[in-house]
Amino acid sequence: MFELHNENCLKTMDKMIKNGITCDLILTDPPYNISKKNNFNTMRGVRVGIDFGDWDKGFDQFEWIDKGIQVLGKNGSMVIFNSWQNIGNIAKYAEESGMDIKDCIRWEKSNPMPRNIDRRYVVDYEMAVWLVKKKSKWTFNRFDPKYERPLFKCGIVQGAEKTLHPTQKPIALMEHLIKIHSNENDIVFDPFLGSGTVGKACKNLNRKFIGVELDPKYFKIAEERLLKINNWLLPKNSII
Repeated sequence: MFELHNENCLKTMDKMIKNGITCDLILTDPPYNISKKNNFNTMRGVRVGIDFGDWDKGFDQFEWIDKGIQVLGKNGSMVIFNSWQNIGNIAKYAEESGMDIKDCIRWEKSNPMPRNIDRRYVVDYEMAVWLVKKKSKWTFNRFDPKYERPLFKCGIVQGAEKTLHPTQKPIALMEHLIKIHSNENDIVFDPFLGSGTVGKACKNLNRKFIGVELDPKYFKIAEERLLKINNWLLPKNSII
């Protein structure tokens, strides 16, 4: 199973619930609502504006979580990326909705975007919250012989991996998380597909995948990106 849907993820999840389709891992990077208009685009030759587009403004951070819990399997995990400003509220909402908070995950950027460096700290990390259902037997594959720290270090996307999506996550980061929180042939669901990074990681790691993207421009980027994998073709018939 490997499906891409160009629609509102709430609609997709309604169909999943109706058809009894569940997933083993929800790994996603929804809009952060941090876009701001300003009067400058560069500082010392570096882009520093933070206006990713209308899709990153006024987004409901919580509505999708209710349906996400319904499509998550009994022993599944949910890993949600967001900014440090939002992650606590998201974790609290999910906990009040019946989920258990297991850990807060940090992505530390080795090449952060410098911005106003003489007047504030450079933000060199993003965060995610790891959630599971109560009384579940969640998947946790430990690869470090000592212990796994909830810290992943890698740079922001550059070079051949970069697409036109402004907030693209590194494929190495998503592969690390998929390997830890799922097993081969598990179903991974990304309701905010963006440039298709989670889908590409799933294909590399032999996971089944369902991805949803509302924006037609970004959906096309994700679709074309995934079609390049070993001449792989998307299935014509959807199960959802």
